[in-house]
Amino acid sequence: MLIVAYLRDEGFLTSVPFQFKLDPKLIEMDRLLDDPKLVLQVSNDLIRSAPQAAWNGRPSTPVEVTLRISVARRLMGWSYETTHAEIVGDAKWRWFCRLYHHSVPGHSAIQDREQLIQSATLHRLNDRVVHLARECGVTTGKKFRGDSTVIETNVHYPTDSRLLSDSARVLGRLCAEAHQLLQPHAATQKKYFRNRSRRAQRLARQIAQRLRGKQGQKNSKNWAKNPIANWSKSLKPFWRKCNGLKHACDNTVANAPWHSPICWHSMCLWCAG
Repeated sequence: MLIVAYLRDEGFLTSVPFQFKLDPKLIEMDRLLDDPKLVLQVSNDLIRSAPQAAWNGRPSTPVEVTLRISVARRLMGWSYETTHAEIVGDAKWRWFCRLYHHSVPGHSAIQDREQLIQSATLHRLNDRVVHLARECGVTTGKKFRGDSTVIETNVHYPTDSRLLSDSARVLGRLCAEAHQLLQPHAATQKKYFRNRSRRAQRLARQIAQRLRGKQGQKNSKNWAKNPIANWSKSLKPFWRKCNGLKHACDNTVANAPWHSPICWHSMCLWCAG
C-alpha cells in the first residue's frame, strides 16, 4: 500500500543520546524538499507502477522517504549499499530522510524504488528546486554546470557475426531516419526501408551458439556453416533494398533545394558497394 509519509517526530533529535550539530545546508535542503508538489509528482510515478497499491497490499516505503533518500544518495555520490549503511548508522540522515526510528529499506529496495521515478519527473523536480531557490535568493538560475564520469569497461569480442549484426543495426537506424526524411507513400517505395536488425541479431546469436557446445567449449567451424548461409541469404535482400534506397536518395538530392540528404546519399553508396 502506498504511504505518503511517516508521522512527523519533532522530538527525534532531542532523543538522540549524543550531541551533534546539523549542517546548515542540510537544514535548508530539508526546507526546500518539504514541498507538497514535489511529493505529489513522485507519488504519481510510484502509483503508476502498481495502481492496486493505492488501496491494497502491505505498507511500502513512504514516498517522502523515497524522494529524500534519492536526493541524499545523489548529493553524496554514494552507492546503494553505502546509502543503506550511512542512513542506518547516522541520526542526521535518519532525520533528513524522515525515517526517524523506523527501519531503513535495504539497498535493493532503495534501487527499485528510485528506478520507478521517471526521467521527466526528475526534470520537473530540478525545475521546481531551481524555482524555489530563486525565490529564496539562493541562486539566480542563469548558469548550469554539469559533471560526468568516464568508467573503463570491457567491450564484446569483435567476431565477424557480431560486427555484421552491429552494421545491420546501424543501417536499420539510418534507414528509419531516411524514411522520415523521404516520406515514401507507395508500397513499392516503403519496402526499401524495412528494418532487418532484429533478424540479423537473431542469426548472430545462432552462429555463436553453434560455435560453442553445451559446456561452453568451442566446436569446429563446420557447425556454423548453416547459420552463415542463412545469414548471407537473409541479408541479400537488405543490400538490394539499400541499392534501391540509393537511387531514391539520388532523385531527392537532385530535386530538393536543401543539402541535408547528402549524408544519406553517401551512406547508400557505401551500402550498395
